[in-house]
Amino acid sequence: MNVKMICAVAVVLILTGCEKPEDKPDVDNKTAEAICKSMESRPGGWTKSEATPEVKKAVELVIKGMEKPSKLKKMLAVHSQIVNGVNYALEFQLENGTIWSAIVYRDLEGKYVITQTPVPGLFCDH
Repeated sequence: MNVKMICAVAVVLILTGCEKPEDKPDVDNKTAEAICKSMESRPGGWTKSEATPEVKKAVELVIKGMEKPSKLKKMLAVHSQIVNGVNYALEFQLENGTIWSAIVYRDLEGKYVITQTPVPGLFCDH
């Protein structure tokens, strides 16, 4: 009888540990707010940018790494932040109609790293 009880408790504990974690956006609210308020020019802050060749490389990296990649339809918005390199906040639409946002860091040597995985929607929707 005690063995059955111990097994039952062990199963409950194991299953409790397997619960799906809370869905949390990959972009914290402060980052999204800073990007959305980029009209206010501050040193080290986010500013609206153009789709330069560097930005195109950044968005290609993001799309290539997506679970179901699609072709880029158009860039919706680009924001940049000068740090020890450049952070690019990218908002783009794919040919399948979905809209995504992601952040990519480009270091001083020109290497790109996705720092915020793509999430559906625009930054200001978060």
